[in-house]
Parts: sequence; C-alpha cells; structure tokens
Amino acid sequence: MSKNSSPSSNTGFSLKLQLLALLAVVLLLGIFFAIPSQSSSSDKSIINETKYALEDTTGITKLVLGEQILTQSTANSSQWLMNNDFVVDEEMIASLWAIMQRIEVKKPVSESIKDDVINSFLLNGINVEVFKGENQIRNYKVCTHEGETYAMLAESTSPYSIYIPGYYLQIRDIFDIRPYEWQDRTLLATTPNTFRSLSVSYPQNQEESFTVDFTGKTFKIRELAEADTNRIYEYLPYFSQVMGEQYVKNDNLQDSLKNISPIAIFSLNDIRSEEPQKLEIYTARGKYFVLFKNQLLLFSPQLADIILKTKSDFSKSE
Repeated sequence: MSKNSSPSSNTGFSLKLQLLALLAVVLLLGIFFAIPSQSSSSDKSIINETKYALEDTTGITKLVLGEQILTQSTANSSQWLMNNDFVVDEEMIASLWAIMQRIEVKKPVSESIKDDVINSFLLNGINVEVFKGENQIRNYKVCTHEGETYAMLAESTSPYSIYIPGYYLQIRDIFDIRPYEWQDRTLLATTPNTFRSLSVSYPQNQEESFTVDFTGKTFKIRELAEADTNRIYEYLPYFSQVMGEQYVKNDNLQDSLKNISPIAIFSLNDIRSEEPQKLEIYTARGKYFVLFKNQLLLFSPQLADIILKTKSDFSKSE
C-alpha cells in the first residue's frame, strides 16, 4: 500500500484550529528569520524580569490553562491528555508550544488604566501554570482589556502588555480552551504493514457493499472475482488516517442521528488492535456527520466523496 496521499489534507478545521495551525508554521519559521521586537532597549530589563515565554518545551509534563489540565501521557510521551480524559490533537499542542515560546512583553501597564486591567483579571483572567515534573516553572494570569492582552505573575500587582512580535493576536483567547476543540479527531488509522481488512457497508444499498482483504501478497475484494488492483491501491492510503473536521456540541442533532440509519458503515481491522475500528457516516442538513465513541463530529464532504466508494467502483473496466 503506497502512502502517496493523506486524508488529513481533505479535512477542515474550525476557525481556532485554522489559526493555531497557521501560527505554528509561521512562528516556527521565526526560529530562522528573526522578527524585530517592538520593545525598545529600555524595555530589556522589563522583559528579563517578567518572562512569560517558554525558552524550551523539553521536559514539560503538565500545563494548566484555567480549568483545563494537559498532562503528558505516561504510556506515550508524544501524546498529551486533556483532563486525563482524551488524547489531545497533535497539531493543536504543537501550535500551542510554538505560541508560548514567542510571547514577549511589550510594555508595563500605564497607571491610568492599571486598576481597570487588574479588574479584568478578575472578570476574564485565565491562570497559566507550567510544570517540569514537580517543579512549577511558570505561574501567571492572562486577560484582555480593550483589545489588548495583559499578563501578571502570580502574587504580583504589576501587569504587563504581552504580544507575539509581528502579529496581532489575542493570546488570552488561545488559552481559553474548549476541550472538545482539542480532542484528537482521528477516526480510523492503519499502516501498510498492519492492515488486515476493510469492510464498507451501505445499509440502503447492500449490493454495493464490499470488503478489502490483504492476502499476504496483494489486496482482493471478496465480492469480486476480479477487481482493479490499481484502484484498490489508490483507495487504501486514505485510511492511513481518517479524521473528522471538528467536534459538534448539539445534543438534539446527535439524538436524531441515533434514530436513523447511517449511509455507510466502515469496519477496519488492523493488527495493532484486537477489536475492529468502527465508523458510521450520516447525512443531515446537507452535511456529513459521524458518530464516534458517543460523540458527534462534522465530516469533510471532500473526504466523503473519496472514501464512499462502492463495489462497482473497483470492477475491472472492459
């Protein structure tokens, strides 16, 4: 199974996901292309005294953002867990680290608005705590006031305006995590070396359902005496990582989908899993949705067009 394409390129992101993904790329480029700081030389002492950025993310094991707690998985150091409940999307955590490494102090708060800014910490402030093992290496709050982001160290009464050089960004809003936006959106995943079989069932069109099996040498479709193997090889790489676009919090819609039949049911057998990976795709309100682990996700129509193949699509052309 060649891996010359990936389904993740066909899936979209919510607005915050897009912002984080874009910033991750641009900010990482900043390692090679220095962006001029807006701080004057007289501000250098302020920056040194009130560092909020992370110089290095190596060794970080825990991050607290308001009521949300991100911890490094003990089973897999490359994975992060949200509130010990679910795995965090890798792109989201990578983007967050890139942002936290670029935070700088712009200026101290002016005395004329200091009381108002401190009051904003009470109204919309978010606690930020960073740990390496048991050691807390950062502890501050962020808030917004009249369109500007401010930070203040714990037990301090001196707020500072913070920013990312070259970008207008409400850092506080990035730290305002809605857990479902950060959850890993991987629905199905396999590799060329671990794939066993894939069943695609169409409840309203059973005659077009099919199963792809790996025989040890090649791939075959059970329901076809002769199948177009080139089409199979083009099709299977999309299952290296089938992802949902974003989680949707709509209990009424989720309940209504449970009462109707899905348009397609996928069952993926992979050597790494004892149980098959299941995926059900539904249509409602002119969109595609999936019910996955009792949660509702929006599904990419572009990816749906690719993976919703029928048995006839793999028949050899005369």
